[in-house]
Amino acid sequence: MFTRQLLVLGPEAQEKLSSLDVLVAGCGALGTAILELLVRLGVGRIAVVDADVIETSNLHRTHLFTLSDVGKPKALVCAQRAMEIGSGSKVTPILDIVDETNAESLVKGRDFVFDALDNVNPRLILNDACVKNGVPLIYGGVTGEYGSAMFVSPRDTPCLSCFMEPVEQADACETMGTTAMTVSLVANLQVQMMLNAIRGDIPRGLYYVDARSLTLQAVDMKRNPSCEACSLGEYRYLKGIRMNCGLVRVNERPPAGPRPYLKRTPDGLLICYENCFKKIGR
Repeated sequence: MFTRQLLVLGPEAQEKLSSLDVLVAGCGALGTAILELLVRLGVGRIAVVDADVIETSNLHRTHLFTLSDVGKPKALVCAQRAMEIGSGSKVTPILDIVDETNAESLVKGRDFVFDALDNVNPRLILNDACVKNGVPLIYGGVTGEYGSAMFVSPRDTPCLSCFMEPVEQADACETMGTTAMTVSLVANLQVQMMLNAIRGDIPRGLYYVDARSLTLQAVDMKRNPSCEACSLGEYRYLKGIRMNCGLVRVNERPPAGPRPYLKRTPDGLLICYENCFKKIGR
């Protein structure tokens, strides 16, 4: 399957790819694009974590999903479709969110973690878990026709907490639009960063993409000496951050029946598997 790729990467890099154990956090626009690229590269083991379900508004900018998937768990459909590509990758769905209760267990033992989240607060939790446990984190973010990507090498490069702050106001999750092209550009950057890293070339700086003007800019980033994670080693976000939007863990017990159990509530959507989550603010 990889004959054309081997001509470019060579057998040593391909063997490294097949031995990798990677986590993709989020299986929406960025996550589906990243997952498809990883599988087509031949990455050996991939876990994808997401507790959300597919909506029609997801279809225009996501890979792997079709109209028949609406209402199904994103992580489950991602894993099933990715495995159908037939590259030999093992893809494991995790029907959960990323928060302070599980972030460290999700990242421990991984070779790389891809940040495909769409909320700053869980992103900072994921960053803390990766920096604390020495796991490279590959960040990606998209807004409109603009995007950014950055490789975080713990105790070497700056991390996300060097320049990001948690958002706590109630209106923090205003829906932002984007295009499939911008998403694909950022996902390709993220996966290329991983590929460069396994060949010994650690990407440095924040890469800023302007799809409208067809420009790519590398911004030099310095470690913040006051950073709570990579400089001070406090990892305070692993103690929890208030979540005002997106999916949050709730202590509810759903009735017996098929999963996922979905219920509209005055303040959002209840989604239950073995555990329950509430989608709020969007």
